[in-house]
Amino acid sequence: MVDDEDERDEVDDVDDDDDDDDDNASAPKGPRPGMVRPLALAPLFIVTALLHAIAIATRFPDLAQLLPPELAPTILLLTFPLLMLEGYAEGRIDYGESSVDLPLWMKIDSRPVRWSFTLAFTYLGVVALQTWDLSIGPLDPAAPDGAPLAMRAQYFGMMTLVMWFPNYLAACSVFIPALRLVTTPFRWLPTLVSLLLLPLVGLAIGEGALYLLDDLGGASLYAGVQQAIQDDPVLTIGAMVGGVLLPSLLSLVRSASE
Repeated sequence: MVDDEDERDEVDDVDDDDDDDDDNASAPKGPRPGMVRPLALAPLFIVTALLHAIAIATRFPDLAQLLPPELAPTILLLTFPLLMLEGYAEGRIDYGESSVDLPLWMKIDSRPVRWSFTLAFTYLGVVALQTWDLSIGPLDPAAPDGAPLAMRAQYFGMMTLVMWFPNYLAACSVFIPALRLVTTPFRWLPTLVSLLLLPLVGLAIGEGALYLLDDLGGASLYAGVQQAIQDDPVLTIGAMVGGVLLPSLLSLVRSASE
């Protein structure tokens, strides 16, 4: 009788061990060392998304006419330090492991992160199109002269709200990988040092962007490069191939540096 009770106790112990193993297997794994879960940084990206949304609103021509002329270049200049901090933060997010190799736009499992970078890319795209008076096929942020307010808002909305998903894909193709690559060395430094240096790097990039968007700098440079690509088939093919391979190269370089 005692032997039967001992055998039942041993079976119960084995069952308890199996249950513990099952619990350990099903328990969610924590983030990797030095990484954080998306929820931890969600408030940051909600704030940055709102700031980028406000920046986009200031590019609406009717509103821009009411604002001080110094505001537009100031917003553009300050956008790049903000992006440096966002890139640093996003590079520390652990989105979890997947059984298959998903593209980046599917890996980013955080709505605030997607909102923030899509709005930032949209803002910079609208700035470039407006400054250089460009359009992407039928999409043009500038309405015809004398158009009513509703039509002007419609034209502006086509490059912002309507292009939301394409802009997100574009941000995931080059924008986010480039920010990850630039901010990777700063993740080897103490956090406080990185948070002090990254805005300075962003300001330097912003100064370069202001020059590239200036009529005497970027417009002529862009026009020259565009004309050279159109005139030379080799450059045309190179630009197409480079546009396809650049995201992969940025990902490889970043992976090798980690």
